[in-house]
Amino acid sequence: MASLNGLYVVMAFMISFNLLINTSLSYDKIQSSQGHAPRPLSAYEKYLSDCSQKLKPHCGQQIFFSVFIGNQTVSNDCCLSLVNDMGKSCHVDLTRYAVQLPLFKKNQTQILNRCKKVWTECSYVLSPSSI
Repeated sequence: MASLNGLYVVMAFMISFNLLINTSLSYDKIQSSQGHAPRPLSAYEKYLSDCSQKLKPHCGQQIFFSVFIGNQTVSNDCCLSLVNDMGKSCHVDLTRYAVQLPLFKKNQTQILNRCKKVWTECSYVLSPSSI
């Protein structure tokens, strides 16, 4: 039962993470509901939002579970999407942003190591010498 609850937390995070990036801070929503216009996304928030939209949905899921949970293998198709569609800077920056959230902060070192590992493995899979 504990692992099932953990899965629900992860799924809730995945949905929340995308919403957080796309809507910025919930404080802005409160300000908006009180008659204040929400602040525009900062350049960095816009960049992260754009990054989050670059992967195919099933690839985002594979990469998320591989990096944040460590229990998923990334398919060649999703490696292709990660390397060619998202790119290294988006992959690393989204991960660095997410590990600052309380849910992942305590596992920051492991998550950042898995982020690097996924990138390295995907880059290797797509390198001309591995074909």
